[in-house]
Amino acid sequence: MSGKTRHLRLGLLGLALFGLGSAALGQPGGRGPQVIPRDPLPYGPGGIYQRIPARDEFGRDQLAMFRIWNPDPRANHAANLRAIAPALARVVRKAQADNPGLSFVIGSGRRDRKLQRVAVAWGWSMTRASPHRSGRAVDLWALDQAGRVVFDPDIQNRIAAAMKLAANDLGVSLRWGGHFHGYRHMDRSHFELASP
Repeated sequence: MSGKTRHLRLGLLGLALFGLGSAALGQPGGRGPQVIPRDPLPYGPGGIYQRIPARDEFGRDQLAMFRIWNPDPRANHAANLRAIAPALARVVRKAQADNPGLSFVIGSGRRDRKLQRVAVAWGWSMTRASPHRSGRAVDLWALDQAGRVVFDPDIQNRIAAAMKLAANDLGVSLRWGGHFHGYRHMDRSHFELASP
């Protein structure tokens, strides 16, 4: 079985087995059955995912995956911020406050066990023991001037610089996924508290 086929099957298995409860909708600690919104706009509320390619490198419907993962990252940002470790939340808030021209949101924060299993099945995470499980990690997604999610390496590098400066000012040790080795494209959106 090829790697692409395996990832697709695991992703579908994850959807079937775990039901993607409301936690998968970007709502930390969500409970109950999932209701996928029937948004008439294929790109989500306000075209939030309009700049995301419709298919990923495996040919999967990437837009659907993002809409399941976090249907409205702008609306869910505050709840995701409250759910992560306080020290990490302070760094994110300071980076945003100190850089008003740099717009970003938490695309993924604290994850329950089911959601982390889905992340692994989809190939979005390499481990079930992620620091996302304890709220010690976030994935920060850049927004363009129209408020749409964009994964631009230059903007992600600017976010990383803002996070590093904020962490230094607050005396918080932070690791950036852009320095991870072995991850297929680095993990530029990922920030985690460094272990003491």
